[in-house]
Amino acid sequence: MTARLSRFAKHCAMALVVAFGVSSCSETINEGNFAIKSEETALDFLTSNPQFSKIKAIYDRVRLGRTEDASSLSSVLSARGNYTVFAPNDSAVDKFLNELGVATLEDLTYEQAQLIALNSIIDNGSESAYESADFPTPGSFTLSNLNDRVLTCAQDSTGLTYVINGTSLVAKFDNEVSNGMVHEVNAVIAPSADDIATRLAAADNMKIFGRLLVETSWADSLTKYRDDDYEAQNWSNVTSYRLASEKNTVIYRNTSRYYGYTIFAEPDSIYNDKLGISVSTNEEGEITNWNQILSALVPYCQSIYGTAAADDLKNPDNAVNQFVAYHLIKGKMAYDKFVHHCNEFNYQWGSSIKNPQLVNMPTNVWDYYTTMGPHRRLIKITQVGDQSEDATIDVLEHPIFVNRISEYDNKRSGDYHEKGFIARGKRIGPDNGNNDNNAQNGFYYPIDDMLVFDETTQNLFAQERLRIDMVTMLPELLTNGNRGGKYTLFEKGYIENVINESTDTHFCYLMDQGGGSWNDYQGDEFLICGLFDFTLRLPPVPKTGTYEIRMGTALNSMRGMAQMYFGSDPFRMAPAGLPYDMRQQVSATNIEIPWQPDVEDNEVNAENDKNLRNHGYLKGPNYFCITNGKSDTPVRQRSGGTACIRRIIGVFQMDANKTYYLRFKTALKKLDSQFFLDYFEIVPTVIYNGAQEEDIW
Repeated sequence: MTARLSRFAKHCAMALVVAFGVSSCSETINEGNFAIKSEETALDFLTSNPQFSKIKAIYDRVRLGRTEDASSLSSVLSARGNYTVFAPNDSAVDKFLNELGVATLEDLTYEQAQLIALNSIIDNGSESAYESADFPTPGSFTLSNLNDRVLTCAQDSTGLTYVINGTSLVAKFDNEVSNGMVHEVNAVIAPSADDIATRLAAADNMKIFGRLLVETSWADSLTKYRDDDYEAQNWSNVTSYRLASEKNTVIYRNTSRYYGYTIFAEPDSIYNDKLGISVSTNEEGEITNWNQILSALVPYCQSIYGTAAADDLKNPDNAVNQFVAYHLIKGKMAYDKFVHHCNEFNYQWGSSIKNPQLVNMPTNVWDYYTTMGPHRRLIKITQVGDQSEDATIDVLEHPIFVNRISEYDNKRSGDYHEKGFIARGKRIGPDNGNNDNNAQNGFYYPIDDMLVFDETTQNLFAQERLRIDMVTMLPELLTNGNRGGKYTLFEKGYIENVINESTDTHFCYLMDQGGGSWNDYQGDEFLICGLFDFTLRLPPVPKTGTYEIRMGTALNSMRGMAQMYFGSDPFRMAPAGLPYDMRQQVSATNIEIPWQPDVEDNEVNAENDKNLRNHGYLKGPNYFCITNGKSDTPVRQRSGGTACIRRIIGVFQMDANKTYYLRFKTALKKLDSQFFLDYFEIVPTVIYNGAQEEDIW
């Protein structure tokens, strides 16, 4: 209780400082940290404040676009719009020039000036510009800057102001202008152009893992950044006729296709604490006792991953190689993007579904991701809610863990708060202190314990219901900022884990745009339209065994019908049941889906659940609610034809060392039908057919 009150007091203190711009007890309000709204534009503000003369000159020079007649950034900042400007003052620009070895502004190359300018501006489009109250701490801004880079934000050591991208302290914030918000920073925002392995290796506390990336050759696999061939096709948005009720709705296409990665890495101190490994370096910072380090690390890794290819660290079967690979996932994710808050039980997203509040989070939120390499394995990332009973953490910090296995209040009358943990997991640091963890093609994060996929972890995962959101199965959406965003149409081949697409398969991502009543897990869904035929690569299972595979679904008359197939060969799969008709109504009178509303008698509810299951369905989970932001209707409780259900695809014997696929092929010759995908559940026998009935959550 003391920790919670202490954290609450800190939040209140920060709120007062932000609101009044004071750092000590005083009845006099210091208005120096915010400005009075006027009709002046961002450009007017910069022009009228002499400390911005140099960034203003750079904005005059740099164009927004590649053609000679493109508008200058000064023209852009004088026009209507919503821009967030992190304007470096003249001292900051001078310091940056000195670091570049450049004498004057005129000596900057155009490319150098362009990077300074584009990195300092976020175009908020139709949304309001970011004021300090919207700054994610710790985390990243939802929208990229004009250089297509995600900027991170954290509080400084005093907790009284903000630091952008680890280097640029906000000296004066919330200068409101007619077309946005201007924040003065004391250093030029210059995200690193390093790839993620190079950025990690540059950290003074990551010597061992940085060297491991090189020795195992994984560093060579983490260099991709941009698909220039895709961008050269100049994709434009479309108005889709395929979405039936969404006729004439603009469906966006990604104009770029970026590649991204996320690394979880143990700092050198963890190797010292857990394995007794210490690092010796020379004046250049290079490790001088590498053989000694390997002599301790190799047997540790072999005790978990075996002794295959023992003399070849670059072989993916080698134990050290497998150890490193389990720290790597595809998908570029800032700290506050590991999990997506939207409609979990008892949570209300606040004023904007696209920018959900991150203060009151009653229950845990988690996602599963697949690690890189031929030995595909699962990683679970959990953010702890503020109702957790874990006394070892300050729950109001909402810490994030890798491979935390929690125990929940999962009774029918419960609220699914965390009662404790079965496995604590490894806590993820939001940044790496003075070391920049924001690379051009990804982020890396320090963890506080050794991360391995040992037998204990496998067994724990094999006793969990693995509910996996579709987005986390598709790393491109994480890297390119689609999660929680606009309606988006993905071109054939854009998504690596969707293969064998027919010409008339139209793969669309949809997110509730604000206050609807959707049934979707985490507020988003996929509609695959047209004469679709495609194959989806599934995540791996933790242990060889028998699993039931389910899909979350929402039926209505606009849907279609699909034959589903399952197997380990994506070109030869067996049918999984009869064709699935998604046009049906969910009701007590439908003998194929005999859905009954819950009543006060839980024995009756349990009997109705068994009857529904015997027909191949389950009600939607009680864990998430409809997307109206009120948390008043768990999808399990939603009645009528709009009810949310889970379809049992089948029960399959699955090998942990194999990759499995699902194929979905239309059974209708109907161009405007829709096939709906949201999430999958991969459920071991001990859960769906165990001694105790499966919980409703």
